[in-house]
Amino acid sequence: MENATLKRVLVLEDEEMLRLIVKDFLTVSGFETQAFADALSAIEILKNKAYDVAIVDINMPQMSGEEFIIQAKTLCPDIQFIIHTGHSCYNVSSRLKEIGVSQNNVLIKPVENMNVFVTKIQQMCLK
Repeated sequence: MENATLKRVLVLEDEEMLRLIVKDFLTVSGFETQAFADALSAIEILKNKAYDVAIVDINMPQMSGEEFIIQAKTLCPDIQFIIHTGHSCYNVSSRLKEIGVSQNNVLIKPVENMNVFVTKIQQMCLK
């Protein structure tokens, strides 16, 4: 994959098995990937390291995925987001739309074809 190693992807998922699967798949696909089980840990990393894309679960302990996205955008203005949720009827809130999160970048769990993550990341990084 061309230039994929230059792209940094943050995975925020509290379900351990799913977090590891997504992280490992993206790493094998050539991305620099770091995964977190909670939003507070991910926020701490964003204070010192920029990411191109964050894959974010919405239902998280301590801090919701939506609140994470808002704080992450403040810390890392160029970061883009893929929402990865188990809620089949999830709609992007107006707060998230205001900072550029699109309904087109919502993926419903379980994602059967993991390549959809790669495709979305590539599309986002071309913009």
